[in-house]
Amino acid sequence: MVHTWNERAHEALKGKTGLLLIWSFACSVMLELGLMVDPTYYGLTVESVPLAILSLGGILFYIALYPINVGYNWLILKTVREQPVRWSDVLDPFRHRYGKHLLATILILFFQVLWTLLLVIPGIMKYFSYAFTYFILRDEPELSATEAITKSRTMMRGQKWDAFKLILPFVPMYLVGLIFYIQLDLVILGSWIFLVALALIRPFIVSRFAVMYEDALRTYDEQWNRSA
Repeated sequence: MVHTWNERAHEALKGKTGLLLIWSFACSVMLELGLMVDPTYYGLTVESVPLAILSLGGILFYIALYPINVGYNWLILKTVREQPVRWSDVLDPFRHRYGKHLLATILILFFQVLWTLLLVIPGIMKYFSYAFTYFILRDEPELSATEAITKSRTMMRGQKWDAFKLILPFVPMYLVGLIFYIQLDLVILGSWIFLVALALIRPFIVSRFAVMYEDALRTYDEQWNRSA
């Protein structure tokens, strides 16, 4: 099944990879610019009220931009479904139900950080549990953020190992970017290297999850119809 998902994702991106990579970099740069508002990004120590306010403002600005990731997931889902896509599609979560999409990104980030702080492995497992959330928000806009997260966990049940194998080829690139980010004394350089690493792998990871989601959604609907 994993091999089939890989092939379908590869076929879906054929001829579109370059454009999707450009969009991926654009999304990453937007988020990085949000981080740059925070003075701690430059290694500065917040020792005054104005700097503290600026730092908090930078964090909030970064979080406010985070639904761009929701839009990119929608863009990839439309690509996998062979639907026409436009650059403006990545901004749809800002134009429609922005509050719900923002809440979904905050909750996912919070849960992942919380589980990772407790134990690394559960944190990784939760990453896969929530992988379908943004797709669900696209297909079922009537659901709340928590309902979409819950449905993602249900649909991913028993499939996390397959999900891990699906993105395994891209883990080294992620780790290289993370190592540079942590080890480099030049915070800005390390951060931008990490940005490049994430931007390069994002379309390939999201497309594989989108293909997996399509199959999981059919299975979920069949089980629901039988139980109904």
